[in-house]
Amino acid sequence: MARKRGPFKTFNRWVLGSICVVVLFWIVAIVIGFVWYPAVGGDLIAGAKGKPLGLFQLICGGLGLVNTRIYSQQPGPAPIVSSQLAWTDETLKQIQNGDVRRGAAISVNCISCHGPQGMSTADYIPNLAGLPRDVIYKQLIDYRTSKRNYVMMNAIATSLSDRDIADVAAFYASCPREELSNSGTAGTDEHIRRLFTDGDPMRNVVACAACHGPEGLKIGAPPLTGQRSQYLFNQLTAFSQKTRTNDINQQMRLVAAQLKPDEINRLAEYLGSKQPQTAGR
Repeated sequence: MARKRGPFKTFNRWVLGSICVVVLFWIVAIVIGFVWYPAVGGDLIAGAKGKPLGLFQLICGGLGLVNTRIYSQQPGPAPIVSSQLAWTDETLKQIQNGDVRRGAAISVNCISCHGPQGMSTADYIPNLAGLPRDVIYKQLIDYRTSKRNYVMMNAIATSLSDRDIADVAAFYASCPREELSNSGTAGTDEHIRRLFTDGDPMRNVVACAACHGPEGLKIGAPPLTGQRSQYLFNQLTAFSQKTRTNDINQQMRLVAAQLKPDEINRLAEYLGSKQPQTAGR
């Protein structure tokens, strides 16, 4: 008599093996597609309070039944604000109403570095004499709000009110701009001269003169000619390295980042040797 086989014995072992492989494949695919990949590749790792998402939420997200991205929305980093100063009509009016005599009295605290009439006592300290009021006002506001950092200036500016700053700006703007004696060969550098007057469009370098004069003027942008060479070098380097960031819209950082170190040095020398068009303002 022939032996009867059980229901499972009719399957060949290869058939059973194939079925197991297919089932295992689908299990792995489900785990990867609905659990592992959404947790690693998607934005589904943590909830709004930083808690891990549950398996049910991950599976629903993988199936597209729930927008699980809402669980991972974390507060982003605060935007970097270059300056808290806004050129409103009220601000401009306050700057123009600055009192020269009162500013002269306040500026007594500045004499040791900037001199009695705004001509600095060291190459790394800027000349303030004859600078436009808006230029000095903006920098003091930025120092006061720590958008520009220099320990001594931050400490001094913190004690000044908006009116004090407007008065100090008015005083230094009224001081005569003395001619400097630091003339040199940098004035004959044609490449650097063209960087100042024309820029370098192929490198996205805007001409310095477009904002700082004489070809153009931008509010808050200081005239550069006749300024201390070492000071200009330090500031251009700081902008290029993004250690100074109080330029609204990042225009200085974008330009300085395209300049080579040698160009920064030669440009500072060129501007320091170039006398202002007038000795006073």
